[in-house]
Amino acid sequence: MLHGQADIFWGWKYFGYNIESVLLFGVTVWLLNRFLLASDRRMKVVSMVGGFLLSLSIVYGAYAHYVNDIFVSTAQTILQFLMVLGMLALTMPIFRELLALLVKAEQWFSAQDDSKRVKGTRPGLFFLIMWGTIFAAYIPLFLAFWPGNFVFDARYQLQNVVEGYYTTHHPLIHTLLMGKAYQFGQKIGNVSAGYQIYTLIQMLILSSSFAYSLLYFYKKKGKTVFLVFSWLFFALFPMNALFSISATKDVLCAAFFLYFIVFLARLLVDKEKFGILSYIGMISSGVLVSLFRNNVPYAILVTAIFLVIFVKGWKEKGKIVLIVCAILLCTKGINHGLISYTNAKEAQPYRESLSVPLQGLARVASYRRDELDQGLYDEICLYIPEGNIPSYNPYCANPIKGEADEKLLKSNLFNFLKLWLKVGVQFPDEYVESFVTNTMGYWYPLNQGIYVSADISLYHTLIYGCEEQIEKRNYCKWANQFYSDLFWTTEYHYVPILGYFFRNAPYIWMMVLYILWNIYRKKKEKLLLVLLPVFYFGTCLLGPMAALRYVYSLIVCVPFFAGTLFLPRREPFATITD
Repeated sequence: MLHGQADIFWGWKYFGYNIESVLLFGVTVWLLNRFLLASDRRMKVVSMVGGFLLSLSIVYGAYAHYVNDIFVSTAQTILQFLMVLGMLALTMPIFRELLALLVKAEQWFSAQDDSKRVKGTRPGLFFLIMWGTIFAAYIPLFLAFWPGNFVFDARYQLQNVVEGYYTTHHPLIHTLLMGKAYQFGQKIGNVSAGYQIYTLIQMLILSSSFAYSLLYFYKKKGKTVFLVFSWLFFALFPMNALFSISATKDVLCAAFFLYFIVFLARLLVDKEKFGILSYIGMISSGVLVSLFRNNVPYAILVTAIFLVIFVKGWKEKGKIVLIVCAILLCTKGINHGLISYTNAKEAQPYRESLSVPLQGLARVASYRRDELDQGLYDEICLYIPEGNIPSYNPYCANPIKGEADEKLLKSNLFNFLKLWLKVGVQFPDEYVESFVTNTMGYWYPLNQGIYVSADISLYHTLIYGCEEQIEKRNYCKWANQFYSDLFWTTEYHYVPILGYFFRNAPYIWMMVLYILWNIYRKKKEKLLLVLLPVFYFGTCLLGPMAALRYVYSLIVCVPFFAGTLFLPRREPFATITD
């Protein structure tokens, strides 16, 4: 089941009867031999864990994506299990090779050769140089699609501003930031010119967060080569430039998320003694990241609980409690103030938070209608309109949860959960498949349909109910042509190698590798550092779809986490014996 039409599905190309398959088999045998001969048992065990996870994702992701049915039959289930075991021959050695490369990279980066480290520049000046050059790298795209990439939910948010009817469905701070820029444009008689202020502010904040993460490694005497590669990723990788001008709350959330992670590293890993400004910076970044995405406070709260359990010392535990309490209380207070200022209507949180159960019920009602008890089906239709059930999409819960009865979910939550459990007992396979298909854009490592990974692109939407529309202009023709070729209809998918890094999955697997590496090296502090990204990712898995922008906060942190692996160290290195 891992194959399909030629030149469309990777399964056919890499697991079929062709020269690519023969070469892959040869590479697999060579890597497996190296794996079996390796003497580092701890590395092999950790590699087995990573390999097993990767093998599961390949096999079950393929079934979910191309068949839309994992539990086809008992025979297929046995075949799937055997395929997972067979795939281990390739995936385990891959993780072992990656861990071995990290050990060698660690040794090289940590060599005490000051001549290969950036020096001679004051930290403040270094930060300004990094900030200025990264921001400047985004200017051509900004001019090419002036006044910005007006996409996603921006039309609904500015509609709230135009009509003076606000809701908390989208973060109010983001709606107001865009709205104030737009209203300034109305005052000067050019809403496009006014809206560009929002885009420029976003570009400045995002590039400053990148510069701040580079400053951290500059102060830690990181090697020049790492700083250069990180700068290249932040400044020249087209995805960052496009996000910098795109009207979505996820961009500013990502910027403040990165700021907060750097503060966490200083507190947990470096055990730095914070002054008043550092405490203010950490709390402020925590509050701002919480204000720009409604699911972040939950991730911060759960992270704090684990930190209090595992961090040593009552003083350190107390710091964490006070910092997190300050973040959550300030977030709550500011949100309350924004609601009062705008007279915003409370959003419909039940159908948003229950998108996974609603999606599971819709899948059963859509695919197993003939086997479903009529009473249960009728009860499902109380929450999900019957006419909406055919619109079930395995990769996106929006068509289902968008029409769910919010009032009934709120008033009858207990009975809804009972219904969900009853149906789940009868059709557990459909629930599993519903979750797998809805989230596979995050973790399936092979090729995906465009919709699965909810890609970013260039387009322009219109504001509902308003005559004063934002108009795009092209002030940089070469940049317009270059970025149009990449993003107008997601052509970047076809760019060799580089195109793969416009997807969710590579960055999620990089985070998995980071976790496994620190387990292998027994680095407790760095495992604690990654808790917030892990729990934030957990909230994304409960969301309506696997959108790239939802995990942009994790993507911008990847260079930072990579850098923490290669800082100068005093403890003994691991040894690699092939």
